[in-house]
Amino acid sequence: MPTLKENCDPNLPESLCIFANFCGYISNVIWFLVLLPQLIKNHRRKSTIGLSFIWASFNFCASLINLFFILNINVPLFTRISGWYMPILEAGMLLQFAAYSKVSLTRKVLLTLVSLVVYSTAIALEVTNALGEDTSSKLVWISIVLWSVETYFQVILNMKRRSVDGQSYISLGLAFMGKTTDVIMQFSLLMPTQYVYMTYFSSTMAYVNFIQLILYTKHRWYTIPAVAVLCLLLCVFVALLVLRTSVVSILCPIGVCVFVGAAFVLIRRQRKEGALPVADDHAL
Repeated sequence: MPTLKENCDPNLPESLCIFANFCGYISNVIWFLVLLPQLIKNHRRKSTIGLSFIWASFNFCASLINLFFILNINVPLFTRISGWYMPILEAGMLLQFAAYSKVSLTRKVLLTLVSLVVYSTAIALEVTNALGEDTSSKLVWISIVLWSVETYFQVILNMKRRSVDGQSYISLGLAFMGKTTDVIMQFSLLMPTQYVYMTYFSSTMAYVNFIQLILYTKHRWYTIPAVAVLCLLLCVFVALLVLRTSVVSILCPIGVCVFVGAAFVLIRRQRKEGALPVADDHAL
């Protein structure tokens, strides 16, 4: 099974390599599907209320830049497939924002123009190798940053609204499973360091988003145990990150806690002062 023995770490058992590659293919299937329920939900309700435009825009821009990067490096087939497919779905999401968003026409046109300038600039830099032959390797760090922080803006919007009803629950469940398989794959195989850090940040925020789903829906007997287990897994992510990189990486979870904690405190203070509506449906 040569396709299940790609990018193996010689320091880890071969069976783990096979399992990690299998998880990579499972993850690829999940990412093929993850946005479809959200796109369908948006279409049915003719609205993007409860979704962060920044999340959608960052996601598309990151995928666009990443597409050029994976064309120049040795990565498993499932990573290449995902690299081509995801920008298409994410472009569809942006089109829905353009069609369904309730913001003023002037603001919508301005956001569209700014977005097109950013995307066109990224493509021009990649195509012309403006930063040298390793342009894609340099620019991919932008993708890493965007993917690392994209869900943060959705999490903050959910905090403001005290709800995740703008998101598809199916998409949230698929994202949770996809990030879990991503963690297994990225931390078990020999992958670019950029991807290892991106996996930590994006998976951590995806888990926080899933915790919001549990907390903001009707509480049941398993609510507290489920949240406790997810928090424990977040601690495991930290341990895996440090083992795969260096002890300096402990700064990553500290940064996540600081930013999420600060946002929570700020939103709570604004709500107490009456400066923030309980249901803020702003899509940006």
